[in-house]
Amino acid sequence: MDVREAKKIYIFSPGLRIWHWVNFLTIITLFVTGLYIGRAFFLGPTGVEATYAYEEGLTMGLIRKVHFIAGYVLLASFIFRLIIAIFSKRDRLVLPTVWRKDYWIGIKEITLKYLLFMRDDEGHEYIRNACARTVYPLVYLAILFMIVTGFAMYGMSNPNGFWAGLFGWIIWLLGGEFPTHMWHHWVAWLIIIFAVLHVYFVVREEAIKKNGELSSMFNGYKVFEKEPVDIEDIK
Repeated sequence: MDVREAKKIYIFSPGLRIWHWVNFLTIITLFVTGLYIGRAFFLGPTGVEATYAYEEGLTMGLIRKVHFIAGYVLLASFIFRLIIAIFSKRDRLVLPTVWRKDYWIGIKEITLKYLLFMRDDEGHEYIRNACARTVYPLVYLAILFMIVTGFAMYGMSNPNGFWAGLFGWIIWLLGGEFPTHMWHHWVAWLIIIFAVLHVYFVVREEAIKKNGELSSMFNGYKVFEKEPVDIEDIK
């Protein structure tokens, strides 16, 4: 990239950056504790059966409590993400622009060629390319699915409580507690796979273009060789 012609553009708001890192830590916490809940690999120092060991230190009770707290944080951060999208245009960048020609051109040129090393560049500069605009909404839907199914199962501990009343129908819709648990487990893995690929592509972009892809989620700025074709999405 020619530094003399580079254009530094403010992309990510403070709210979105905070949300990003809170979301990252929360999802990692949920995934690790969720794996333990699905298959406990220790019972705690007292040898009490994990299911009933709520007061026995590092046991199933503590892990479930951490998992549930993280679930509430995920719910709060999801609501926060929706709110900042309403009030800030630049925070709506994940919306797919399917009505625009460059979106469909980008799907072909970026997804099938650039990301697969079949061409050296994307052809155009994008703030959010067509691949990202396609995948990110699906990730948000996956997170929403995890929230809904998670609180549906959580509500089973109190059938007359708030969460059972709000999301209890999800258990019935998915065919029972076990299928709901399995769908919750599978989608969790999909989110983690996305996270691994996301880190790879961010590092790849930074290594190839040196465009601030890594630092942008700390300072909000990315560097472009020329004005992005979707610049109007943040103005």
